[in-house]
Amino acid sequence: MPEEWRTATLAEKIPEAVLKRGPKIVWNILSKEASGLLVDWEISAPQQWLHVRARGDDAEAFINLLLEKYGKAPVQSSRIERWDVRRGFITGSGRVGFGVYVDLGIVEPFKKDALFPLHRMRAQLADGTVKSAREILFENALVDYFPVDVVVSEIVGDKITVELADRTYDQFQQWKKLLFDRVIAVGIERDYTENIIKTANLGLDVIKIETLSLLVQCLICKFDTDSPGIVARLGNRLRGVALASFRSPAKALLA
Repeated sequence: MPEEWRTATLAEKIPEAVLKRGPKIVWNILSKEASGLLVDWEISAPQQWLHVRARGDDAEAFINLLLEKYGKAPVQSSRIERWDVRRGFITGSGRVGFGVYVDLGIVEPFKKDALFPLHRMRAQLADGTVKSAREILFENALVDYFPVDVVVSEIVGDKITVELADRTYDQFQQWKKLLFDRVIAVGIERDYTENIIKTANLGLDVIKIETLSLLVQCLICKFDTDSPGIVARLGNRLRGVALASFRSPAKALLA
């Protein structure tokens, strides 16, 4: 009897640019979790969500390690309930108006994104100021594939409405209080980010790298370093990687 495969869809969305380059980048990251385990495993990305299947003596342990570290995508819409806290990714940030959509990983029976409506964006990200969705996204560097924890606030028919959960809301509040610009890099793993910072001689300008998701990194700039300058210096070195600048409001007030 053939050995049974263990499967899981992780709460990690793989940028389209990464998928075009091939699975090696994702494989290398997950290989660290499989080190020392008796397991054969494969990866795929249906609808861009990272799916893993494994078999072998340690297959269950391997899958559980991944779920503990990266979380689990719901896949089916029936698994979403009101007041759930879910991990999602900004999507369609270039097509905004009455809010922005968040991909929660719902792909069955059909793909469905949740709406983060403009009035909640203003309340949570703009201190209630009457700004457009585009302005709010730009000011907070909320580009496609930016990971966010959200609360499912309403489900009406096939329409899902969300707002930021405490973890992500607190994250942005902290970013705004601190005197550091940040650069969001989408489509790159942490190790390669560290190497690029060294080869670009930016070690004195980027003081820390925070991993926001598997392939989204946050580069924290030195107090007297402006994030647009870092974006300009990294742009030519990071083909296929999207870069977005977060300017610290607290720092701007001191200027």
